Amino acid sequence: MKPGIAKRRGFRTAACPFMNGPCDGGGNRDMARWPATAQPLAPLFDRRVGGEGNGNIPCGVCSVHLPGRQDESGADWAICPRRLLAFQPDALAGPQGPLVRKIFALAGFRAGDRVRVWPEVTLKDANAGVDYRLDYVLRKMGGPPIIVEVMTASTSGGNKSKRTDMKNAFCDAVLYAAGLLDERGQSPGVNIRQVWARMASQLIVKSEIANEWGGCAVWVVQDALTGYIRGNTGLDLDALRSGGWRRGEVNVISVNMNDPDDLVLYAGPIRPKKPGGACWMDLLAAPGLPPVAVLEPKLSDAAAAAALAV
Repeated sequence: MKPGIAKRRGFRTAACPFMNGPCDGGGNRDMARWPATAQPLAPLFDRRVGGEGNGNIPCGVCSVHLPGRQDESGADWAICPRRLLAFQPDALAGPQGPLVRKIFALAGFRAGDRVRVWPEVTLKDANAGVDYRLDYVLRKMGGPPIIVEVMTASTSGGNKSKRTDMKNAFCDAVLYAAGLLDERGQSPGVNIRQVWARMASQLIVKSEIANEWGGCAVWVVQDALTGYIRGNTGLDLDALRSGGWRRGEVNVISVNMNDPDDLVLYAGPIRPKKPGGACWMDLLAAPGLPPVAVLEPKLSDAAAAAALAV
């Protein structure tokens, strides 16, 4: 578990490494806050942290490690969206520069363009039945709006008694990093299926809206998520791997958290252009159809909850 705070003994700052300013909890802002005057974290933070956090130390976590099976090392999952992308004035020069340049290229921006960025824009139209929040909207003067969506993992609620809820896990991570806890604590789990479901429910809709406006939607996801999609849905991602894209397509950039230059673009149509062709609708399909024989052993009379006469 990697808290989004300065990693040194005596946590006197709560700086987000991907933003010009203090961490406000990021993707965890609605999960937990630690009272700035409460033990055992209060002595480790400057009072300004509590002041800027409205009396709380934000439990900001950049990523968590999800252990794998015995033959796997597991994976680090981005929890805060800013871990993958945060548009800042110096974004092009920072560690996320390669990703920002890739997005600008897909949007059709060129050197010298002045691009304005609006974060967390509400898009609501009762007549169209639309009610969404857009992570970022990019636009250059006279051009169509570009939607940028950042999809990171969400965590499970955790277990307070085992200190795997976000608030206690954050506390233990800070204490361990400060040398005040001998054993590394456990983080909350990752709701991988929930992440995929959120993405599947919005990917096509927001892309269609952006395409209708004459722009495009660019989705930024972690390579761990694209790996999950590849193995657990009917989408043939490899068939959508692309060096560019055409108007009307959906664009997904896969990001490697440990290598900012390792970017993979997946682009393709929403619906198949020819029978059997790869398309993003396949994201909603099953990876395979098991025979009913797989289910039969679980349907014994002894296991039935009831037998009702109709």
